[in-house]
Amino acid sequence: MRTKSANSSLKMPSHNPRTIAEAIDACRQRLRGISGSPWLDARLLAQHVTGLDASAVIAYGDAAIDARRRSRLFDLTERRAAGEPVAYLIGHKSFCGLEIAVDRRALVPRPESEELVVLCVDDWNGKAPAIAELGTGSGAIACALAHLLPNASVTAGDSNIDALELAAHNVTALGFGEQVTLVHSDLFAEFPPGTYDAIIANLPYVATQDLDNLERQVQEHEPHEALFAGADGLALYRRLLEEAQGRLSLGGALYFECGPYNALTLADLVRKGFPGSQVSVHRDTAGLERIVRCSTGPL
Repeated sequence: MRTKSANSSLKMPSHNPRTIAEAIDACRQRLRGISGSPWLDARLLAQHVTGLDASAVIAYGDAAIDARRRSRLFDLTERRAAGEPVAYLIGHKSFCGLEIAVDRRALVPRPESEELVVLCVDDWNGKAPAIAELGTGSGAIACALAHLLPNASVTAGDSNIDALELAAHNVTALGFGEQVTLVHSDLFAEFPPGTYDAIIANLPYVATQDLDNLERQVQEHEPHEALFAGADGLALYRRLLEEAQGRLSLGGALYFECGPYNALTLADLVRKGFPGSQVSVHRDTAGLERIVRCSTGPL
């Protein structure tokens, strides 16, 4: 991870690139060694300022870029170089085939959360489950479940009213208002009475002392209350497991996202909370243990 002082020596070119392609290349060069995906970041920022999609920004790369858009692109690139997530800069993130509006009120949706959704969808495809999602944040998971399970009903909650307003925007903008009900709630506290076939959660799971191990953009720009949960990162999951025992339908299932460093501990907690259930730990595409699944009966 580069320091701010090291990054400050890297500047945008003194000349003004004439074309879209030249401008993207200048941004890519600026982000080399800072971002893990400099070309992708530069292209996404260019799409944002030009209004072109991914194929068009390449197809029309030889087209001139006007001074106003070039200046805007370079300003955003400098902010990206300073650590701001691309999703916050452009205002949206692709998630399970949906464009989710994102800003500083909630975490940027991650690919591992897409895998959490897919695991749940695989279990309930073709059925009409009642699903509870805890810690919905931007509403990405709730919207994705509604999109991929058109017969499902989803009740999604968050204790942060600002994040819940962002989720409400996404639910409405994407047309899932009839499937998704949002609740301002600390875990299950304000959820309506009843049980759920599936309980899914991507709660904070980072240990408090691990702040310095996080990527710079996460440390400095994403909401800490959505990241940290006690000494081992599992404080909220312990609370949830206590509440979930009276909220999970007979034969239902739990789906929890966590960190590779506490997945096995979380799996043990789930086994203790739901004795006799089938608990499995699933790896993400990088081979890291990131998801704990618990089935209390055949699906």
